[in-house]
Amino acid sequence: MFILYTLSAEELSNRDSAIEQYISAMANADASAMGGLYQLIKTDVYAYALSKLGKREDAEDITHDTFVQIYKNAPLYRSQGKPMAWIITIETNLIRRHYQSASRTVTLDESVSAESAQEDFTESVIDSEFIKALLRRLNEDEREVITLHVNSGLKHREIAKILKLPLSTVLSRYNRAIKKLQIIVKEGTK
Repeated sequence: MFILYTLSAEELSNRDSAIEQYISAMANADASAMGGLYQLIKTDVYAYALSKLGKREDAEDITHDTFVQIYKNAPLYRSQGKPMAWIITIETNLIRRHYQSASRTVTLDESVSAESAQEDFTESVIDSEFIKALLRRLNEDEREVITLHVNSGLKHREIAKILKLPLSTVLSRYNRAIKKLQIIVKEGTK
């Protein structure tokens, strides 16, 4: 049976105070404070990463990197009563970088096995060049949304969060890009 535990306002306030004390101690070069902070919030940080990334290994990496960045940036922290907002912002930026690097990275083994399973190498090179030429006809914003959606398989809402844009803007860019691509392809087949 799953039981959801929530913290009272007092418990949240005490927790926020403890987090700020740990961050302050780290800012003053107290490396031992990292252990206390880790024990206090590791589940929250990991759960958020897992909800965004979906893969346990990636979530663990982001969790680790988040704590490294917290320690590194502790001297820059300014108390506003919401230390978890600061921590989640750090984590969100790391997740954004993860998505960006993942969308650009394809291992040779993955590309070779995919190509050999679908078509011969020559046709795939021609198709790849054709796709690159099509994408070059889009502006940078349109290309970014198309690439994140098609290559990374991200939903439009996820793209909006990653790019820090309204969902309507992302949808507009995507639809405009698709229409441009359709016109370009039609013109090319005449």
